[in-house]
Amino acid sequence: MTSILLACFAILIALPLGCGSDSSAAEPEPICFDSGPLPLGESIPSVDAECSLPATSAVVTDAHAQSGALSGLGSDSAITIVTCGTGTPIPSDRAQSCTAILVNGLFLLFDAGDGAQRSLERLQLPVAEIDAMFLTHFHSDHIADVGEVISRSWILGRTTPLTVYGGESVQRVVDGFNGVYALDDNYRVAHHGEDILTADVGRAEAHTIADPGAGGRVVFERDGVAVTAFTVNHPPIEPALGYRVDYAGRSVVISGDTTATASLLEMSRDADVLVAEVMNEELLETLECALRGGGMERNATLLRDIRTYHIGTRALGELAAEAGVGMVVLTHLVPGFDNDDPRAETLFGDEVAEVFSGEVVTARDGTTVTIE
Repeated sequence: MTSILLACFAILIALPLGCGSDSSAAEPEPICFDSGPLPLGESIPSVDAECSLPATSAVVTDAHAQSGALSGLGSDSAITIVTCGTGTPIPSDRAQSCTAILVNGLFLLFDAGDGAQRSLERLQLPVAEIDAMFLTHFHSDHIADVGEVISRSWILGRTTPLTVYGGESVQRVVDGFNGVYALDDNYRVAHHGEDILTADVGRAEAHTIADPGAGGRVVFERDGVAVTAFTVNHPPIEPALGYRVDYAGRSVVISGDTTATASLLEMSRDADVLVAEVMNEELLETLECALRGGGMERNATLLRDIRTYHIGTRALGELAAEAGVGMVVLTHLVPGFDNDDPRAETLFGDEVAEVFSGEVVTARDGTTVTIE
């Protein structure tokens, strides 16, 4: 028995204490995965196709050609915003949270909920050229497709490591996706070779944003583009983050999920565009009452709780007006409506416009806004 205990102890002390360099005693231990040899079978030898057409006649020549339909995005004279996912956990045909910003040659992605990767490819965005991903918080509808974004951007041609920014515990999230996709990465490298898929850039790298506070702090700066993270209110999640992107005197704010807060107000001051989540409180209350009347207490309670940590249409309009925002782009619509449902405009956009005189866009998946 003693020898067995000693052997187990030896194994335990040989294990790494954490999966990432950003872990600390105050943070839950990261999920650790076996980093030993991964199982592989024999590969079937590849045989080149016998091509009768010249190579120059190919429609798609490399992974970066996917961006051809939107080749004007990311220029040095504009900021382009694409709402690649405008849905929530409430079922609809929308992809979940995902906002792409292309600016001065950079592709910045904010959140990646379920369906985000399919949406990015359907919109012909240059997935292989994503420079950084920023997570507002770790609800599943904001991170469910993080693994797919990491994997697909690599398969489609990404040649540098992808950094994922987020609040405390982002290391745990990234380690988890890296671990889940480790076998798949291994198979693809073995099958296609390191010259096609370079293993050391297949995995993502986490960057933990220490609490930036309500006043915000610059967490990313490159080629004149600055991203500032700031705390918002989405209890019981702490921290929940919003982001502001500044370039050449223009700015875009991503609210993340939040109630109306002083931090969102101050960080939205004079922003050209505020990309904000929004809920229709009156509709949620009506649905809650209907569910209670039908004896569906559990679902009614869920709807009641939803109202405690999202921003309502009127509160959002008042905040945008006070902040002097130029345009509000509504996303993460609560409750959910399909992309083509005309009621979304009435129940969200029109209500915000009652108290905000600037332009209001009720986004759907693929809505594109350009700031010249």
